[in-house]
Amino acid sequence: MQAYKQLEGRFAQVTALREIASFMSWDRSVLMPEAAVNQRARQMEVLNVLIHDLQTDSEVGALLAKTDRKNLDPWQAANLDVMEWLYQHATAVPAHLVAKKMNQETKTEVIWRKARADSNFKMVQDELARLLDIVREHADVKSKKLKKPLYDSLMDGYAPHMTSAEVDVVFDDLAAFIPPFLTAALERQKEPLPLKGPFPQAVQEKLGRDLCGFLGFDFKWGRLDTSTHPFSMGIGDDVRITTRYDENDFLSSLQAVAHEAGHGFYDRHTPREWHHQPVGASGNMGMAIHESQSLSLDMQLARSREYWEFLTPHIQKTFGKSGPEWTAENIYRNAIKAERGFIRVEADEITYPAHVILRYRLEKKMVEGKLEVKDLPEAWNASMKELIGAVPPNDKLGCLQDIHWYSGAFGYFPSYALGAIIAAQLVDKMKRDIPDVAAQVRQGNIGVFTGWLRDNVQAKACLYRPQQLVEKATGQKMSTHFFKKHLTERYLEKAYEGEGSCSNTSAPGAKRRA
Repeated sequence: MQAYKQLEGRFAQVTALREIASFMSWDRSVLMPEAAVNQRARQMEVLNVLIHDLQTDSEVGALLAKTDRKNLDPWQAANLDVMEWLYQHATAVPAHLVAKKMNQETKTEVIWRKARADSNFKMVQDELARLLDIVREHADVKSKKLKKPLYDSLMDGYAPHMTSAEVDVVFDDLAAFIPPFLTAALERQKEPLPLKGPFPQAVQEKLGRDLCGFLGFDFKWGRLDTSTHPFSMGIGDDVRITTRYDENDFLSSLQAVAHEAGHGFYDRHTPREWHHQPVGASGNMGMAIHESQSLSLDMQLARSREYWEFLTPHIQKTFGKSGPEWTAENIYRNAIKAERGFIRVEADEITYPAHVILRYRLEKKMVEGKLEVKDLPEAWNASMKELIGAVPPNDKLGCLQDIHWYSGAFGYFPSYALGAIIAAQLVDKMKRDIPDVAAQVRQGNIGVFTGWLRDNVQAKACLYRPQQLVEKATGQKMSTHFFKKHLTERYLEKAYEGEGSCSNTSAPGAKRRA
């Protein structure tokens, strides 16, 4: 046990420094003055090299080798697994590459904000090209050390236990399903009455804070702020989420609040006694599970008829609105409206996976050297036309809309669609466990919904493998079946007559990464 206890001490330091880095990143996106970019880049570089050095110290490898698993309880054993995974990934990349990437990420992200505001991809093109070169260096060294294909070596950090070959099977299945289903849904749906603004930002901010209260996101341990791209970070008693505002569309901000609150709940509800160890950091579970929590709130809960029946009276009062367009049914129809839209974070449930598949295919090509940065806008537009049937009129609505590539997060995107698939499967089981869950949501008891997720997913932290957790929570392996079933019931309002277990798209078990 002595070796293990020494590892706990070492990784408690790593975990604390990672928390510091995350809050510096939060500050960069929310409060930092623009002129501080180079100063912050140096700070982040130093901090991340320090974290890297702590994780890759030869003593860590020796202690991992000396630890006897027979003397560990299940949580300690799982903690050791996460430590080993972190050590493998950290030792795969030399410190100078960590520093180089962190420095370029900070510069590229800040320029991206300007480029996005001006809808000018060329403004950030060269910086992104430099960052991509560094990402390819990372992928190359990690690929050799981890014995994985280039793209898989990056994706493993976000979607553990999944290979790109497995993702291709799942995404090809959805890419074939979505276009004809979207056409059917568009033909069936009734055009809702538009919700006309303007909706002042200050009033939207109040509504967003009220929604946090309804969901159970407590400002004693959480914050809600504004950023260019909504995000969440933190753990335990310090959880921070952000949204953005459009004074002509209050729904997009409100959905973002629900989405990020889902992430925030996962960060909040992992076991307190493990908050300072890798097993207690929800991000180490992989972002597919994390996205399943945000999408359970954003897509499953916050686009349900019962949710809007509860929330509508409060919306009417907040904005001082009345009339036929402000009924619960009309707001619900606006919330689930399917369209061939351009923006992923504002996409309906049907097109959302298509947005993700597009990004996955493009970033995979970029990492593998099959697509250069200068050709990204054209490739983006062609993919949008193929998968969604729409071509964005400018770069802001196209390849500049997401922060991920401009902050170096290549390999992240598959997690979003995998998260949507898992969310549908989790909520399907929730409804079987709690048959009146929808009726309780209608009455404002949203805690019964979030509580099931807390008990069956969030409280487990990294105790299980991601796919093992899905199977334990739902009784079945991960499958696209439940996602297709959910879409059919909500958008076509009929029973799903597809395959039962969808074994051809189920993700097979794989070696534990953490």
